[in-house]
Amino acid sequence: MTASDADARAAALFGRAFARAPEVHAFANGRVNLIGDHIDYAGGTVLPMAIAARTHVAASCAERDEAVSEWNEDLAWRRYAFGVLAELRALGLPIPRLSIAVASDVPVGAGLSSSAALEVAVARAALAAAGAELNPRELAIVCQRAEHLHAGVPCGIMDQWCVAHADAREAIALECDVLCARAIALPAELRIEIVDSGVRHALRDGGYAARRADVEEAGRLLGVTHLARLPRARWPEIDALPVRIARRARHVVTEQARVEAAIDALQRGDLARFGALLAESHASLRDDFDVSMRELDQLVEDALARGALGARMTGGGFGGCVVVAWQ
Repeated sequence: MTASDADARAAALFGRAFARAPEVHAFANGRVNLIGDHIDYAGGTVLPMAIAARTHVAASCAERDEAVSEWNEDLAWRRYAFGVLAELRALGLPIPRLSIAVASDVPVGAGLSSSAALEVAVARAALAAAGAELNPRELAIVCQRAEHLHAGVPCGIMDQWCVAHADAREAIALECDVLCARAIALPAELRIEIVDSGVRHALRDGGYAARRADVEEAGRLLGVTHLARLPRARWPEIDALPVRIARRARHVVTEQARVEAAIDALQRGDLARFGALLAESHASLRDDFDVSMRELDQLVEDALARGALGARMTGGGFGGCVVVAWQ
């Protein structure tokens, strides 16, 4: 299914729901994180890239009290859309009342930033309807705030930043503590595959927030604002923390080191080293951070058995996808 299919579906849905044509169209790509999960909110460096799947929004200024949804199973997605509109208005932007229709090829709950893609697409449509602009940095921050305040998910900035900025065939090395980013070109011989486990997660269920709370507690006990930046010389102090907190902290600091090593490996064209780091990352997420599950572990094992350079779960965990590197 192509991105243009989602655009046409959004327009058709809008026509069925509101009996008129939309005035504006907007989209946002999903993202996959190559390495660096659960360290963005600890001030670490992450390495996401855009994927081809997109979320499309068709919208117009509302003509009446229009409130229609064809997503009958779960209206939770509306919190993300309404939250974005509320936060844009809180900035003083002249966002009108909108009727919107959404169609997406980004699977929900698969760790591919379906929520961030929805947020950014809605924001872009709203800005277009208002004749207003935000730069990608501002857009990412507004969408993250909407997810925190209106959807109840204490996410880091990675998803919204990547969705608002990323281009194809390059990854973004984002230093989340200072919001400094640079493009990392991917070697032409590197092929990235995304394998869906079919198991869906919901970050609002509490596992994500619990892990973040553990990381913040580790930072408090160690006296650092950004746990991912804990100097290597202080790593032995982690062993003195309560066992669960120590395991969370160990993942964060070693994952930060793996991201730095992965960027270096990509820039040197050392794909074998890059793949090995992916496998190490998965083991850390499984054993120290407790966010993997049997289905994800099996996909990683199968990929490595088939000769992949490396593989790891990607996203918040508790289901979702595995990212696999091939040469």
